[in-house]
Amino acid sequence: MKIKATIVLLFIGALLFSADSHSQNQKMIKLEVDTENINENNVDSTATFGQPPETKNKDFTLDVKMGDIIIWQGNSTPGSGGLVRIKLFKHDNGIKLLGTGRISEQNGTGVIVGRVQNGEPGNEEKYTLNFEVRKRGSRTWTSYSIDPKLKLIAQD
Repeated sequence: MKIKATIVLLFIGALLFSADSHSQNQKMIKLEVDTENINENNVDSTATFGQPPETKNKDFTLDVKMGDIIIWQGNSTPGSGGLVRIKLFKHDNGIKLLGTGRISEQNGTGVIVGRVQNGEPGNEEKYTLNFEVRKRGSRTWTSYSIDPKLKLIAQD
């Protein structure tokens, strides 16, 4: 599953990158989840983007530029052994920097890909990222969500 997801991810990223010669960067956003310990009460401490512990997920802000390709991918923390798949990007408020209200995973890859195409420097987008976790040895997926931000910064 991870190999298939990686191949599809690289293919989608290459297509998006080649489709827009003004693209600036590919930004891989990895959501790392402690799949063995996550529950509804501790999502903020067991699912992070690698930010310092004092920065809550709702305050995590990714700086992006016009044309950037953003790739969200989920991983389990080392030793937890479960699986994580990103299911949905959903706009909550602010400017729709990606030009759409929703982006779903493609072909069961557990990866979401979007391209920054709207906004002015300083604009922010608050969004919800829905993801699923399957603990080691389980066949059941459990859904969770977090709510970070994107912020458009000026081109160099």
